[in-house]
Parts: sequence; structure tokens; C-alpha cells
Amino acid sequence: MAYLDVASSWVLLLPPDMEQANNTPPESVSTLVSLLTMSSVFDVSVGKSYAVNQLEAHPDLDLPTKLQLCHQFKIFPWLTPAFRELVSLPIESLGPTGLAKIPTYILHALIQVKHQISTHRLTLAAVVPPAMAGMLCHTPLTCADGWETGWKAGPAEMLRHPDVFYSGRDILAQLDSVDIPLVCNDCRESSVANVKETGCLLMEDEFVEEKLEELRAWLMSR
Repeated sequence: MAYLDVASSWVLLLPPDMEQANNTPPESVSTLVSLLTMSSVFDVSVGKSYAVNQLEAHPDLDLPTKLQLCHQFKIFPWLTPAFRELVSLPIESLGPTGLAKIPTYILHALIQVKHQISTHRLTLAAVVPPAMAGMLCHTPLTCADGWETGWKAGPAEMLRHPDVFYSGRDILAQLDSVDIPLVCNDCRESSVANVKETGCLLMEDEFVEEKLEELRAWLMSR
């Protein structure tokens, strides 16, 4: 009976009309986590739903804690966006406290996929995709040299940038929109089309998705 009373007291704290609740939750993260914990223990679905909905967009909920809660309470929809966002951040930006919060299996997956992406990006920066001569080009050798120089000055530097993470899609957008010195439009379009066709700049998305499939299966089996 005491357990039911405790659970009921948490439900009474919920807004009377949850659909009209403000998108910016007045409750602190710790309060919402407490509500989530109690609601899970006593199987109060309305309390759990409210806590999850409010925490999802809470400005004070950091990514490591989000993954911790995702694992602890099996909040499956949080896994993909939180993991993808963490992949784009430097590991050192999380700090020892943040790293300690991430469940070990997820942390290992994060480190593995970041290493895989880093190796792939460094390879792309060092090995220039071949220049493709356009049908209307009269100076294919000059364009090939210009393409190599342009790749090393543009995409290669973006791939190796120490402070800003440029995704493969960011680099493709740049290639689509800028003129490359000493490369005619016909050769530029053919060379960019070849990069798109090979998918070399989008492989990092595949690496992440493969790792997410493993994590989803693992989380569902817990």
C-alpha cells in the first residue's frame, strides 16, 4: 500500500494537461530523472512518458547522461540521434565525467567507429580521387593537375581540420558550389560526379549505421 501511495504522489506532481505543458520544462534534470526512476519502478506509464518527453529536449541534459538513461530505461528512440551527435564531437570534449557516464558497450562502439572514420578520412585526405576528363575538355592534363591541387587545398584540409568536423556531405556541398582554379567546368562536374558515384565521402554514414545496428540489437537484448 505504501508503494502505491508513493507512486500516486509522483503522478499528482504532473501537469493537469500534459498536452499543453510548456516545451521548456520547469523541472530540473535530476527531478525528471527521479520521476522516471520511480515511474519505472512502480510501472506508472503516465509518469514515465512525461519524464521521457520532458527530458528529450531538456537543455541541461548532456549526451552522456542521455545515453546512460537510454540504456537504463530502454528509451530506444534516443539511441540514434544521441550516438550520431557524439560521433561528430571530439572524444576529449566529453571529459572524464562524461565518458564515465556512457555505458561501456556504447563507449567501446563510439571509440571504434570514430577510429574507423578517422582512418578513412585521413586516407581520403592523402589519396586524391582521380580527375575525370570531361567530353568537351581541351586541356585534360591541366585540369587533372588543378583537380589534385584543389582537392589538397580544399577537401583534404577540411577532412584533417583539427577544430571543426566537416562531414562528407558538407564537403560534397562545397565541391558542388565552388569553382576550382585551372579546372574547366566540364572536368569539375565529371570529377565531382565520380566522387559521388564511388560514395567515398558518405562511407562514414555507413560506418555509423552499421555500429548503430549492433547497438540496437544489444540494447533490445538487455
